[in-house]
Amino acid sequence: MTKKNSGSGASRGPRKPKASRPIVDPHADREAALYDQPIPSREAILALLDDRGELLSEESIAHALRLFTDYEINALGKRLGAMVRDGQLLRNRKGDYAPAQKLSLIPGRVIANAEGYGFLRPDEGGEDLYLSPAQMRSVLHGDRVLASVVGIDRRGRQQGAIVEVLERRSPRLVGRVVIENGVTLVEPDDRRLHQNIMIPAGREAGANSGEIVVVEITDPPTPHRGPMGTIRAVLGQRLQPSLVVEMAIASHDLPHEFPVQVVRQAEEVEPKVTSEERKGRTDLRKLPLVTIDGDDARDFDDAVYAEPLKDGGFRLVVAIADVSHYVPVGTPLDVEGYNRSTSTYFPGFVVPMLPETLSNGICSLMPKVERLCMVCDMEIDEDGDVTRSKFYDAVMYSHARLTYNKVWQAVGERNADVRQEISDVLPHIESLHRLYKVMAKARKRRGAIDFETPEVKFRIGPSGDVESMGASDRNDAHKMIEECMIAANVQAARYLTKRKIPALYRVHAPPPAEKYEDLLRFLKEFKLKMPPADEVTPADFSALLKRVHDRPEAELIQSVLLRSQSMAIYHAENQGHFGLALDAYAHFTSPIRRYPDLLVHRAIRYALTKGKPADYVYSETQMAAMAVHCSQRERRAEEAERDVDERFKCAWMEKHVGSEFAGTITGVTSFGLFVELAASRVSGLVHVSQLPNDYYKFDPIRHLLSGERTGSTYRLGDYVSVQVLRASMEDRKIDFRLVARLAQLPKPAPKVEVAAPVAPSSGMAKAGKAIGRAAKKAMDSLFGKKTKAPAAAAAPAARHPAPTPAPAPTSRRRAAEPAANEQPSSRPPRRRSEAPASGPSARGERPVRGERSGRNEQQARNEPSPRKATTKKTAAKKTAVTKQPTRQAPVATSETPAPAKKSARRRSRKPRSKPEA
Repeated sequence: MTKKNSGSGASRGPRKPKASRPIVDPHADREAALYDQPIPSREAILALLDDRGELLSEESIAHALRLFTDYEINALGKRLGAMVRDGQLLRNRKGDYAPAQKLSLIPGRVIANAEGYGFLRPDEGGEDLYLSPAQMRSVLHGDRVLASVVGIDRRGRQQGAIVEVLERRSPRLVGRVVIENGVTLVEPDDRRLHQNIMIPAGREAGANSGEIVVVEITDPPTPHRGPMGTIRAVLGQRLQPSLVVEMAIASHDLPHEFPVQVVRQAEEVEPKVTSEERKGRTDLRKLPLVTIDGDDARDFDDAVYAEPLKDGGFRLVVAIADVSHYVPVGTPLDVEGYNRSTSTYFPGFVVPMLPETLSNGICSLMPKVERLCMVCDMEIDEDGDVTRSKFYDAVMYSHARLTYNKVWQAVGERNADVRQEISDVLPHIESLHRLYKVMAKARKRRGAIDFETPEVKFRIGPSGDVESMGASDRNDAHKMIEECMIAANVQAARYLTKRKIPALYRVHAPPPAEKYEDLLRFLKEFKLKMPPADEVTPADFSALLKRVHDRPEAELIQSVLLRSQSMAIYHAENQGHFGLALDAYAHFTSPIRRYPDLLVHRAIRYALTKGKPADYVYSETQMAAMAVHCSQRERRAEEAERDVDERFKCAWMEKHVGSEFAGTITGVTSFGLFVELAASRVSGLVHVSQLPNDYYKFDPIRHLLSGERTGSTYRLGDYVSVQVLRASMEDRKIDFRLVARLAQLPKPAPKVEVAAPVAPSSGMAKAGKAIGRAAKKAMDSLFGKKTKAPAAAAAPAARHPAPTPAPAPTSRRRAAEPAANEQPSSRPPRRRSEAPASGPSARGERPVRGERSGRNEQQARNEPSPRKATTKKTAAKKTAVTKQPTRQAPVATSETPAPAKKSARRRSRKPRSKPEA
């Protein structure tokens, strides 16, 4: 350890150490072999701190280890600094040290940025930790790690140090081959994976430079070496729409084929309700329950009924498919369901949580057939409050399969033909509509946030091409079902909380402090105010939305409000739901496609048997682990869906290069304007070089660009007409040219009809019909018969053996009904029972998550992320003067990184049709 004599640390006298046993360095020989003048090893330093059991200064450590010379003290200081950087030690502001494991260690997921830095997103939620580029060298985006807080940076962010890698991300990813100086590299398609993958000789699988490939990481990165891998499949030279879904499945390691034992168990389920299964269940077959879903829905997991009560108020019955009856704990179906945790919905394609034998068959509440269900039966007063509720097992018979459009035509538009068509159930539908109006008033009274974000839908052709796209709106029929689902979800959460049965709750925390401060600065530009962070309530957000409803920039303000919200997660403890202004919330209404709902059903059934919490099959500890797992799987599905949506948007815009569209300025930066098109919700960049010739000043406080010579200004919310210059599916970038300013936006285009998604129940052969033969061939080479299906993650073992299902005759049943709950974009139109996006959504809560703040909070949805070769560290200055510069890369300045290297354009996601109920 030949270090210069700096005399560091000699200025302060050592703190007198406590008397304790002498520290013996177990690695003294190793240190002596490595250094001419060795000092005690890291292990010896950790043993000393552990023995003392208190924070020690550098001087105290030196004194205890008998280090007195300037050289020794200097070497110790550098070793302590290295141990802090490596996460072995923590140092407080006074300069005292403690072992990291003795203080708070935070498990979480690494979220990388294309610029090289990253963040740790804690499993339990809360503030993200900033990870420096040095910390990011040995991890990749998506790795799960254990980190410690090592300080606060100059921007006030908590800095983290990675102590241990708990779990590596999926080893498979998609990228493009690059050959440099004879070395084969794969540049990842996901820009957050900022390290190229080196491919050793013999592992290239015949791939040529420029080809798109699937690579498997065999050697993770280290602080001194990047990751290494093996090419597993070659997808082609040019990215085609038909390959987009396959790339997402491979990149996000989505299990798309069911193991043989899972398929076998599903096929053994009796396709009809038996007399034995009816025993002990309430008979609701004569109650006119109906399902109300999207036009292209296939799996019907909820049915509703309402009637007025004699003393005022209503009775509301929400019947949910009894999936838990067919998926016993610990069986192959259960293990695979837990591994997937959620269905993943792509335009024209769905990767289901459970085989379609169940999801579209015996577990789907199809019309005119008997089905088993779990029921939440409620009485609701005239103020919209639930006064009584009960849960019970039942057998039901759906009296009609209705759609949102048909219900709205009947009760909203009063269409005589439709009313006659559904005359048998019309009185009950009208009761549901009257009940909805009562519940909507209750929602407003409690201050729930009501974000209205139209969902973008795609029509996918037989070859996998995007034939059309457009935004869709919701009517009262959507909202009616959403409120019914929320009511059942709330009662489920309260039922389990009262009985203390371990279960998963849906938790949505108030906005993080930093995001909220950024929001206040944004609102100030529009002369709008909100209460301080520690006083804000959901009602304050609702009041602001109402106040700006008729303003031109209303939609822009709503999107920024939405992105300021926390991310909703699953948690083993009930902590309430900020967006919905509820003290208790759980997911009960979609067990076909969400594993947390299945767990809630099991917990309710156990409570109905008067079981004791201590004897329940799952412990609190297991439930906490399952909450983390399910939240992560949900994020994975959302990221995969978003990747596909953004590529399809680019594919659609490639067909419209040269066309002109009207839109709104949703982002202003020093290098240009981000514009969202009104008809399609597609966002792109108008670079300053595409603005009228002038010197432009960027004002980050007022969010505007102003021309010095002409005085022209461009600000958030302005309406403009733009021409499409270029679009790239691979880069996920769309460039516009400014054509003109507009006084107002044109009327919306007609709605788009979209084909129902295809469920890959029989593997990629069936999926190939929707996504093209080229896709099938590529995926067969990657996941085909010669390779094993991805192994399922085992669900936490139950404390008691799972019941063995009774043998049933082998039978396979295919659903004959159109798919349920799915909006044209192929994903089930999720009913938004939670504030969308970072917050809530009811039956299918796929909120657009609010993850960024400040300038990048806005750009998160609008800025295209730069490619590796073009990224520059450009910080936003208070005033920037630009004259048609070359395109600069946006720099993430928020606590949470923009999805690195991916287009940060506005997400098209909206909660899938039914509420997150």
